[in-house]
Amino acid sequence: MITVSEIAQLIGGQIDGDPSLTVDTIVPLNNPDEGGLAIVFSKAELKLIESSKADVIIGPASILTSNARCKIVIESLKAQTLNALLRYYKVHKYQLFEQGNTSDNPDIYIGKHCTIGNNCHFMPGVKIMNGVTIGDNVAIHANTVIKEGTVIGNNVTIDSNNSIGNFSFEYMNGQHGEFERVESVGRVIIEDDVEIGCNNTIDRGTLGNTVIGKGTKIDNLVQIGHDCKVGQHCLLVSQVGLAGHTVLGNHVIVHGQAGTAGHITIGDHSVIKAKSGVSQSFPAHSDLFGYPAKDARAYYKNLAVLNKLTRQFDSKKQSKTTSNSDQPSHWLKRLFTGCKA
Repeated sequence: MITVSEIAQLIGGQIDGDPSLTVDTIVPLNNPDEGGLAIVFSKAELKLIESSKADVIIGPASILTSNARCKIVIESLKAQTLNALLRYYKVHKYQLFEQGNTSDNPDIYIGKHCTIGNNCHFMPGVKIMNGVTIGDNVAIHANTVIKEGTVIGNNVTIDSNNSIGNFSFEYMNGQHGEFERVESVGRVIIEDDVEIGCNNTIDRGTLGNTVIGKGTKIDNLVQIGHDCKVGQHCLLVSQVGLAGHTVLGNHVIVHGQAGTAGHITIGDHSVIKAKSGVSQSFPAHSDLFGYPAKDARAYYKNLAVLNKLTRQFDSKKQSKTTSNSDQPSHWLKRLFTGCKA
């Protein structure tokens, strides 16, 4: 799709390897599959270069120790330079230069280069952009937007007013201290038997994919950030928010108004109770509550101790007040004892 030589020209990098090598996909450094182009975003990611399976890696001179077939060395990673590459890739991958409605129904927009299975039903106002893949028996209700490259499996129901495949919330510092958005070229992948309620937003991955696992059910008003991985048969209740790169295992239940910080993993069969704020990873079978969230039993135990201390404090305060009220005031002492102040 694009050669190493063309990539190096776009970003101003130095090539170590075969300049004629071509890549057709951009992937995260820790992508489990072989091939593709990976980009080192931060110093923390340098530890991933030795194990990366990418064919081509872009980054500082330290990437020369990697096993990639080709390396493109750059002095620094700037948003403007990076976006030139990512936008070129995105436009060509999803053929965004070729727009048009292929639907026979004027109330429904279906872009070009889409693949749609059998027995699908789209309601008025649905917009399906270029390069979307949809399986069999899929129902998409009014005014939902499915953005370019999204993949939807079989037997999926998506209710009204959803926006799926939005820009990732990924920014870099600009030259003058401003935040510059990083173009997002990943996808949203919705697996079989998923149900999605109304008014939800699911962001595409920046380089990788945001994945909603098989059989997962999502309530209304849920935000799922970029590069999240939601496991199979999870339940996400209304007003849940998952920050970017959150990973939920299988059979995880997240109750209403709970939220997660980014780059954390919650193990299989865990429960996050309502209004909890999860700021770190937890193993399988965790039962989490509070802010910051911790094991629910530990939280309740701490709360019981705190309540006991509060009652003891209030009791001592009341006892002291009662004791003082039983004593005669200072001027009464003077009146009856003749004592001088």
